[in-house]
Amino acid sequence: MEALSEHVRRFPPVAVELVDRTNPRRPHSRTALLVFANGGGQAAINGGNWSGVWSNTRKRANDVLEETDSPVRVPQSASMHDLRHFYASLLIAHRESIKTVQKRLGHARPSVTLDVYTHLFEEVEDTTRDAVQTVLGGITVEY
Repeated sequence: MEALSEHVRRFPPVAVELVDRTNPRRPHSRTALLVFANGGGQAAINGGNWSGVWSNTRKRANDVLEETDSPVRVPQSASMHDLRHFYASLLIAHRESIKTVQKRLGHARPSVTLDVYTHLFEEVEDTTRDAVQTVLGGITVEY
């Protein structure tokens, strides 16, 4: 967080026009504030440039993790998309609502999020039983 705060202080977010294809049937232009922009600071980093940026970032992250004797490493095969899935999974595991996860991921509708992450909500079934037990568990019925 400190490194990100320092980056934002040194390089304030840049407002750029992007084509939002979150809903492929209805792409539209919107203004986005980019925390990381291209070398000129005027546009989003394109896919061709991103692989080099990500490779350098992963290496620097692993260097810092090694220096601090952390057992954690960013795998060579890890991608930004993997980090996106990790973020979504983390939010779901901490019981964020599907609407919150949808908004954080930028999906057009909660159904898009559910299509991808429904399998992560399976364990929530146990909490529903607990909720019913908490509310109705003390009720006795006499026949």
